[in-house]
Amino acid sequence: MTEVWSHRGRVAGRPGITENTPEAFASAAAAGVEGVELDTWRTLDGAWVVHHDRSTARGDLDRLQAADVPEVPDLEAVLGACEVTTVNVELKVAEEATAAEAANLGRGLGRWLTCWSSSRAQEGGGASPRLVVSSFSEAALAAARAAGRPGAGGAAYATGLLLTAPPGPEHLRELAASGDWAVHVLHEALDERAVRACHDLGLAVVAWTVDEEADASRLIGAGVDVLITDDPERILAVRDARRPDGR
Repeated sequence: MTEVWSHRGRVAGRPGITENTPEAFASAAAAGVEGVELDTWRTLDGAWVVHHDRSTARGDLDRLQAADVPEVPDLEAVLGACEVTTVNVELKVAEEATAAEAANLGRGLGRWLTCWSSSRAQEGGGASPRLVVSSFSEAALAAARAAGRPGAGGAAYATGLLLTAPPGPEHLRELAASGDWAVHVLHEALDERAVRACHDLGLAVVAWTVDEEADASRLIGAGVDVLITDDPERILAVRDARRPDGR
């Protein structure tokens, strides 16, 4: 079944709720989505905060202390509000970051998520969502993947590279061999052939950001595994109307 994930916790027609906040993700869960997508930056003092844009009225998030932006929620608070099956955490990396700096961010987020998952299990905080780490930075994603290698209890999260177009054959083989779970591709660039090429190598396909019914129907027909959308109720209706199995 094709899953539907809410983009930044957005649900069309629900004004007054700010994206990337606990309230937004609670609203998305109430809409019936299988997953949500959020964005995280690391502040200068090492805190993980949830916000899409790097810049704020006080400056760039990665150059501020967490206390400088009290209105920006921290990742732990947001994850606690995500009562869905899957939470996709997009790791944001500044454009000017070096590969080493990006890798450091990936390792840091990977270790943080592993600790969070372990602590939640030990505290008996209920079933934890499945976690997926995505990023446009291959260096960051590779480091996150290495930091989350399976232990006795398995990996704390899956990984997937964000792309604006499907990867070429060689790149696709590299991604499959790396252990990534998926590729996250701009929906306009996807067709049935591209989806099949990913599936043949064991990679799931996540399409972003799908808000039109015709696009959703086309992508479901092409076999896309996940649709990320700003209008989950509309896209859920398209998915659920197709066939009992949602395909």
